[in-house]
Amino acid sequence: MSETSVNVGGEPVLVLDGIQHAYHRTVAVRGISLSVRPGEIVAVTGPSGCGKSTVLHVAAGLIRPQSGTVRLFGQQLEGAGDDERARLRRSKIALVLQFGQLVPELTGLDNVALPLLLDGHDPKEARRLALSWLERCGAQDLAEVGPPEMSGGQAQRVAVARSLITSPQLILADEPTGSLDSIGGRELLDLMLGEARRSGAALVVVTHDNSVAARADREIRLLDGVIASEAVLA
Repeated sequence: MSETSVNVGGEPVLVLDGIQHAYHRTVAVRGISLSVRPGEIVAVTGPSGCGKSTVLHVAAGLIRPQSGTVRLFGQQLEGAGDDERARLRRSKIALVLQFGQLVPELTGLDNVALPLLLDGHDPKEARRLALSWLERCGAQDLAEVGPPEMSGGQAQRVAVARSLITSPQLILADEPTGSLDSIGGRELLDLMLGEARRSGAALVVVTHDNSVAARADREIRLLDGVIASEAVLA
């Protein structure tokens, strides 16, 4: 591990057990099982089409797997409805998708404030915190800009600010630096790793970038929908 202040332990925040899922008869993941503990940073790597994003979407409760079980913070997701899954994501999970997935009708500031506004926070305080997170992500100049006017890298910075504003206990990131240049990607990764280390949140990052994976505590490599190897990184 390249980060030094690691405190990993306690009951897993995420457990996948025997997960299998297919798209139109093409099996994406085949019986994958893994667990992630508080404070742990896990990189999921592998070639395109190996099932990395499917694993992340299952972990976030966005996909209901065709077999296997998902447990988040001790709660089985099988019986949870869409509204309950959405509340769980808003309150405890940060989800950073590859292309930002911002709400196009909202400004950068209101996109970042949205999770707090949906949970009933004071609008003025929510926007104050949103501006603070935009500044930390180097995106304060995007506060009044709409997503259609942003580049891919700009949208990704705003998306990371939105994901971290709730002080999540689990951060799930799909190629979070893929839309940024090497310097911007490193800055944003530093921020995400630093926040995870500071707060004790678990971080699962899907990546093709070896330099990103090298900063994790553990690397899980997928191949053809199964775990091909798993290594603790020193």
